[in-house]
Amino acid sequence: MSDLEVRAITPRERDAVLDLLAEWLGDREFFARYFRHDPNFRDDLCLVAVDGGRMVSTLQVFRKRVRINGVALEVGGVANVFTTASHRGHGVASRLLTRAVAAMEEHGFDLSLLFAVRLAFYSGFGWQSHLRHLLFIEPSAAGAGGPYTLAPFVADDLDAVMRIYDSYSGAFNGPTLRDRRYWQGQLQYAGNPREDFLVARDGGDVVAYARGTRLYDFYVIMEHGCLPEHDDALVQLVCRLHGTEAASSPGTIAHPALADTVWRQLQQRGLHMRTIEDVFWMWRIISPRRLAAKLGMDEADFEAEDLFFRLLPPERSVYWISDRF
Repeated sequence: MSDLEVRAITPRERDAVLDLLAEWLGDREFFARYFRHDPNFRDDLCLVAVDGGRMVSTLQVFRKRVRINGVALEVGGVANVFTTASHRGHGVASRLLTRAVAAMEEHGFDLSLLFAVRLAFYSGFGWQSHLRHLLFIEPSAAGAGGPYTLAPFVADDLDAVMRIYDSYSGAFNGPTLRDRRYWQGQLQYAGNPREDFLVARDGGDVVAYARGTRLYDFYVIMEHGCLPEHDDALVQLVCRLHGTEAASSPGTIAHPALADTVWRQLQQRGLHMRTIEDVFWMWRIISPRRLAAKLGMDEADFEAEDLFFRLLPPERSVYWISDRF
């Protein structure tokens, strides 16, 4: 494979990339949704390896703006690292990852994030496994009664949901910063392929929401939020999704980004919950200089072993599952 070419695609090659990725999960449409609807998809950040005119490996970098310590950081989400079976074990993906790091530097990224099980492999290219907490809710009946009206999300709810998201997620490090264009795209690909997006109304006003889908053989509450003083609306929503939409699942996974009052109310309603540790998200500094300038830190600070525990403390950070790539 001495003539292997590693490069970005042209727009007319998107279908060929999707054909290659279809070998992975047997589901071309799964990947096509991101190509079509993620407003940050770019052909010059879709990298491929070509051997003798045949596309044999690929990865994509999705731009995410993430808030850490009140600062908007440019994060490159590395996704869909895949090599066709005949070319595995020859360092093809390694060449793509090396090129991806250089491309992220060229495009002004501060950090990179990926989700992986091959921790040792990606560690070899500078990514570090970091701990995050998730919540597991044991299978159980859960009554969703309460004073709020629960209903499916409709397009006219978006302004209210955006305000709730900004307010609720603003209390944590790590959430993506979303504008309307991002929201409208994400609504097309966050499900698997569909999602259960419910809102809670107080009178006519949306005061809380929660979004769920099936992933990894479990039901996953991908994201939730509520306005101040409406914690009990969030309790209703979690109980509804867990007790109804997730009823046939071996359990529900969610983010533990919940106020103490919500935890207590969920327990009082009979939900059995425990925190689980996830080490399969991995971070990498792309530009120490840019990152130090934005965060008001010294580049020497980035040598600390606990750097990401300081930037993204598991108990006070959240990257919503709905923002996966």
